[in-house]
Amino acid sequence: MPSTVCRALIAALCVPLALFFAFVGWNKAFAPLADLARHGAWTIHLPEAAGRLVGWSEMACAVLLLTAPFHLQRPVALLAALGLVANQLVAGAVHLTHGEAGALPQNAVLILMLLALASLSHTRKWRGKE
Repeated sequence: MPSTVCRALIAALCVPLALFFAFVGWNKAFAPLADLARHGAWTIHLPEAAGRLVGWSEMACAVLLLTAPFHLQRPVALLAALGLVANQLVAGAVHLTHGEAGALPQNAVLILMLLALASLSHTRKWRGKE
């Protein structure tokens, strides 16, 4: 696959994922706990400070995803994607242990998208080493 196609696919994944994680991260960082509980945020099962930190980490990863296309020699998208995969694995485990299995399909879709991004970001063509 040509590097321009690979970059386009990365951008096509980075933008919606970044927007999603910026939105949910902002809410986890700043929304009242009652609102988070109403919307099924997994972080309500954590101590409040830890849940707020998760929100900040999601926003940081969103920024990294948005800047990824400009870091051609560094695996910025790869690192952000793998960090968010870990986030979603923990989220899925928390949902599962608290009887919230209905949230697991969303976690699965996000994990698949993030793994696709990580795979594309790891290719030699993306990094300019065709």
